[in-house]
Amino acid sequence: MLKVACLNLQIAFTGTAKLPRWMGSAFRGGLGQHLKRIFCFHPMRDCENCELSLDCLFYVTYQKPFAKRGYSPPPRPIILVPPFFGREIEVENAKLNLKLIMLGKYYWYLPHVLLAFQHFGNMGLGDARAFGQNKFELEKVTCEFCGKVVYDGNLIHSSKVCIQDVKDFPLVESKNLRIRFRTPIELPLGFPPPPDHLLKLIRLRLLLLVNEYGSGEKIPNFKCKGSVKELAKRHHVLIGYSQRSGRREFWNCWTGLADYHFEKLDKTAQWLLGVGRVLGAGAKSSFGLGFMDIQPLG
Repeated sequence: MLKVACLNLQIAFTGTAKLPRWMGSAFRGGLGQHLKRIFCFHPMRDCENCELSLDCLFYVTYQKPFAKRGYSPPPRPIILVPPFFGREIEVENAKLNLKLIMLGKYYWYLPHVLLAFQHFGNMGLGDARAFGQNKFELEKVTCEFCGKVVYDGNLIHSSKVCIQDVKDFPLVESKNLRIRFRTPIELPLGFPPPPDHLLKLIRLRLLLLVNEYGSGEKIPNFKCKGSVKELAKRHHVLIGYSQRSGRREFWNCWTGLADYHFEKLDKTAQWLLGVGRVLGAGAKSSFGLGFMDIQPLG
């Protein structure tokens, strides 16, 4: 259905780091600059007019304007998920863990992505790099699925990456769950999303990814019934840019914690929760939005 590689990146900042409140855009943009330097054979040529564009990871991840189905921009095959602090922070010699998700055939390009990430770290993250700050080193990379070390600071061991198909993701069988929405999720109607709406958001994200980078097969519908109890929430207005219009967009997003109780939860719904635990839910996966931790209660 859809092959997925999921990796944990450990980075270490050298000296003072001034980190923005939302790092999803900063990490995505910084990685893109260095991917282009690595991949581009014709840096003075427009991507749309390049005969190599469809085999170029930079073009597919940053420039491709239309999805295979419809006329909207596609979801992207390389997803970076940094932690979300919700405020600007200044730290000394900090270490951070990021998640890197690679979809479909694009896990073949892992060495290129890690090389670009190393160059990215040498230049620094965000606006503070202009003052020689926010430089970091890629210390270690491990596979989330099997726990093996993929990069040890010197060598890349691509053979130790475990690739899973989403159809084989383990089910979430517990009917009582605590879900932490650890990166902002776009919810125009407020937080927390009701059980059926949360599953719809997971299914929608999966559908887009399977259509673009997988088999394109139909995602089955689910049956669920339940309730949700809000424990904590915080509203965030994030600013992005529309690729089609070039205009600024304001995204109404939330982070928080909620307990879900399901009276009915069929096998498809259990599987979708397992998918959501890895791939998240909702729109704008490319910016690291909509990722969550799902833990059974009791």
